[in-house]
Amino acid sequence: MRRLLVAGGAIALAGLSCVDPTHASGVDELGPETPGIPPGPLHRPGQPCLACHDGRGPGEPELSVAGTIYAARTESAPLVGARVTIQDATGTSHVLITNEAGNFYIEKSSWAPTYPLFVRLDFDGKKKLMQTRIGQNGGCGFCHSGPRPKGDPVHMPPVFLEDR
Repeated sequence: MRRLLVAGGAIALAGLSCVDPTHASGVDELGPETPGIPPGPLHRPGQPCLACHDGRGPGEPELSVAGTIYAARTESAPLVGARVTIQDATGTSHVLITNEAGNFYIEKSSWAPTYPLFVRLDFDGKKKLMQTRIGQNGGCGFCHSGPRPKGDPVHMPPVFLEDR
């Protein structure tokens, strides 16, 4: 009888360990959806897409690379129709086009890149290269989130084409 209780307790604890409190907290911090914009390709511009679409949920589908591009540093207008070229360490490239919200993404079932990643932005004859490599997280909003509470200096401003 004692063995059964110990085994049952171990199973119960193992079930509890499947909940990742850090992941759950990151999803909760995003807050509710914007009224009038249903979940889908146009929702949550500028937010860290892979917080929900990293395979642990709650977002579907699972994405490998995703982000938002803005027209200018000081504006909130999305950059629509920009070409985002992403190349991985093996030399494989994918070109993604920003949608009406400035969002772009690729599903992990279509491409699971090998890090590091290199990124180039092309729009209306203008080109912009990302000066650093993406080392481990294909969610642009992971680093490019703008100022964080308490002035976290690690995070970069949102991704933009023009510095005006």
